[in-house]
Amino acid sequence: MPARNADPDNISQNAPRPLSRAARKRELLDALEQQRIDIMVEGIRLERAAAPLDRGFLKLARHKTPLMLAASGVAYRIVRKPGPLVRIGKRGLAAYMLVRNLKRLGTPRR
Repeated sequence: MPARNADPDNISQNAPRPLSRAARKRELLDALEQQRIDIMVEGIRLERAAAPLDRGFLKLARHKTPLMLAASGVAYRIVRKPGPLVRIGKRGLAAYMLVRNLKRLGTPRR
């Protein structure tokens, strides 16, 4: 709803003039350039933040073959004699349940 004393002719005089096509194009190009700079800066920050992860991955990649051989040996041993692994699993489950029940004992009931 228009204001009571709004004059349609007066509104057009107070409104800002629309930008020319060239000025609008310049504005958009400036915004695009700023976005490109922001993306470049964020890319550099990402590289710096990921550098420790990259170093760790490269260390693992260097030892890929020995790690694969060791893992296959462990897998073979587990398949041939699963008893010790099952025993360790049972003990781990029992320890987990013991800790959980001790925590429950220590907390007051609602």
